[in-house]
Amino acid sequence: MKKRNSKDRIFACVFPTGISYSDTWVEVRGDYKKLAHLFFDTLELEVEKDCPEELRPQIIESAARIQAQVGQPFNTSTSGQPITLGYKLKGTSE
Repeated sequence: MKKRNSKDRIFACVFPTGISYSDTWVEVRGDYKKLAHLFFDTLELEVEKDCPEELRPQIIESAARIQAQVGQPFNTSTSGQPITLGYKLKGTSE
């Protein structure tokens, strides 16, 4: 049996509204279990109540790197559609 690496446990995926963080070790209705979502408009990170404590620091660190780019363009698709990170925050514009 292959040993699983906890570093590869979190899967981050870009969606139109933000970045979703999921647990690749747990499936719910045929999909990876959602752990958190970082919204592009406010750069608010919503962590699910049942997110394992040992995964929170990695998610928060990843989200912080994106949050630090407030006001910068971020490509949300391969067609080159950028969005301004934190566009609903005061001092930024889309």
